[in-house]
Parts: sequence; structure tokens; C-alpha cells
Amino acid sequence: MRLKLLLLISLLILSCKSTSEFTGFSYDPPGVTNTTGKTINVQKRRIIGTGSPKVWISNEFEGARAIDFYQINENTFEVLIEAENYPINNSPWFGFNIWGEESKPINLRIAYKEGRHRYRPKVYRSMGSLSYSHIINNAEFDSSTGTASFAIFLVEEPQRVTAHFLEDTRYSDLLTSLNSYAQKFIHVDTVGYSNQDRPIIELTVDETENIQQKGALVLLSRQHPPEVSGYRTYQSFFNTLISDSDLAKEFRKKFIVKSYPIINPDGVVNGHWRHNGAGVDLNRDWVNFNQPETQAIRDALLRATSKNDLSVYYGIDFHSTNENIFYPILEDIKTLPDNLTQRWFPLVDEANPLLSFTSEEFDTSSPISKNWLYHTFGADALTFEVQDELALDEIQKLGVISANSLMELLLEEWKNANPN
Repeated sequence: MRLKLLLLISLLILSCKSTSEFTGFSYDPPGVTNTTGKTINVQKRRIIGTGSPKVWISNEFEGARAIDFYQINENTFEVLIEAENYPINNSPWFGFNIWGEESKPINLRIAYKEGRHRYRPKVYRSMGSLSYSHIINNAEFDSSTGTASFAIFLVEEPQRVTAHFLEDTRYSDLLTSLNSYAQKFIHVDTVGYSNQDRPIIELTVDETENIQQKGALVLLSRQHPPEVSGYRTYQSFFNTLISDSDLAKEFRKKFIVKSYPIINPDGVVNGHWRHNGAGVDLNRDWVNFNQPETQAIRDALLRATSKNDLSVYYGIDFHSTNENIFYPILEDIKTLPDNLTQRWFPLVDEANPLLSFTSEEFDTSSPISKNWLYHTFGADALTFEVQDELALDEIQKLGVISANSLMELLLEEWKNANPN
């Protein structure tokens, strides 16, 4: 029965293709769908000092982004930020350490070579063996220059200023960090390597029973480096799937999870605004597959689903933007399961009323991961966007509630498809 439905969906896919070639969304820069690779501005790692007494910055850590530093007047200093290449979406990541020869307050200004300030600065300050961090909520934005200024008290010990709190990019020791319960059914594999030879990690959750048909849930994250709130939502979501709750245990009997936490490790490590190590927006490369990151995930999923007993039921690509929003596939496009997102969205929205979630449907003509999942497997899929500055406690709650309600829906779909 499922084979017949897949054949029907394949015919519908052909009928639903756009009559004109997709060239980008309204917010995309020109040439975004040319994913063959472009020259990038390689960031020189260094320490820069200015003024007397000296004030220093450094970009010598993973996730840093700063190209210059200078003194404007007695109390004002400016950090210049440059993107990896242009044109580019305005997701202006920054990251640097700052300290001084003398403890004193200064006015710090963040300026962008071609861009406008977007993210609230996050500050880490080492205090002995502890790490104190806070968010600068009162940065003054200059609409004429696109810069942001805020007061910071310099000390001799470096403080770290970043667009978002940094998250670890390494998964090599993930299993040892999990509890012994989860280690039994999670497999960590390297399915490929990035342009700069960093591993593309696949997490496979498999506790399925000896059953004739298994479902697959595909999770994607961090295609765009600055989108940390989406990545943190993914983490909470994934942790709920691998928990010891009765619902999660029942879900794992029927469904395998294929998860790709950091698709763009080069961009994350180098503090890129949007692109990978070849200057490409990876979420516009899911038709041509010119980049090794998208190739690796495509090939891994095709290998996994070549087995007749495994079918992709649903896919989620976690992102961040200036609001909480679902981007589902158009309701009138037949998917398998059909319109799962349209049924899931009210459950997420009603459980998180303060987050003001909205939903905006799109066709399947764009070369993004969600649409590749549909065109390849006939499955429903979603771009799950989380507000840039959503608080961590809200993110964690959102991940838990969303995962639980989706597991319930998917189990219902599996039982309908496998009544015996």
C-alpha cells in the first residue's frame, strides 16, 4: 500500500514543480542559487592593540569574528566586523576577546563593513573557576551607520563578546557525555567532511523492534552559523526523543532518528554570517549538491533508506530568524503523511502562547533541504524558525513540548499505516 502511495506522490511531484526557475527568496542576495563556490575573506587570527594605556582584542578562538580594532576618542573604541564574502544576508555575527592594561570603563562600538547590527551582545567574564555571562540589552543602535554601542568595564583578564553564546562543535566524545541509558541506542558516525576538512556528524537513534516497517525522522541544524536559538531548540528536541519517558520509549520502537546537528562546521568555527567554507549558502544547495556538506547528508540518507523496511515520515530543519515561525509545505501538495505540519502546528502554538508562533506555507520549488526531503521521499517536512533572542528556558520548554506532540502524531501515523 505504501509503495502505491509513493508512486502517486512521485506523479504529484512532477505536476507541482514551478514553471519558472527559483532564483531566491525576497531576502536573499543576488546569485544565492549559484552554489559552485565563491572566494571568501579568510579571517586572520591575531591580537590587536590600540590606545595608551593599551586596550586589546583577539579573534584567536573558534567562533570569533573581528577584522580590525581602533580608538575613536579617549573613551570610545570600535571593532570592525567583516563577513566571509558578499553579497550576503544580514546575519552579522561577531566574536572577540577584549581586555586592557588598566581597569576602566569604555564605550565599545561594533561596526560592520557591509551590514547592520542585529544581535544583542553576549559577554562572558572569567571569575576564578567560574564563567559569568550576561546579555547587553541596552546597546544603542545607530540607524544611520548600522552600528551598536554599549558600555563595558575593562579588566586585565579577557572578556569574550559574541553575537550569541557559543556552543561546542565537537561530537567525537558525545557518547561519553550521554547517560548509559542513551548510549545503548545512539550511534555517532562521520558521513563526510566539509570544505575545510571538518567532520559532518550523523547521530542515529535506533531502538526499533524487529518489525516489518520502520519510520525515519530526519533532523537538520546549523546550516547557517549564527542561528543559535534554532540549534538550541534542536538540542532540547533531540534530548526529548532520547529520554526515558514512556512516550519516547514507544516512539523509538517504531522510528529511527537520523540527526545532523552541525551541517556547516566551517562557518560555525570561523564565525561566518551565513555561508560555508566555500562562501555558499548551504540551504540553497539541495538540488545541485555542489558542496561536500550537502552531498554527505544526501548520500547518508539515501544509503539508509535503500533498505525496504525504512521510510522517511518527516523532516525538520531548525533555523533562527526575527520571529517564531513554521514554514510548512503547501497544504494542497500531497505528502506522506499528508499535512502533518498543519496538524502539528496548532499543538505547538497552543502549548506556547507567549511565543506568538505563526505559520506561512511555501511551494516546493526552492532548492532547500525541506523540499529535497519531499521530492526524494514524498515526506512532509518543515523549516522550524526560532526567534533570535528567545531565552534559554523558553527554548528548552519549546523543544520538549514540540518533540512530545510530534512523537504522538508520528506514532498515530505509523499505526494507521501498519494496522497489523
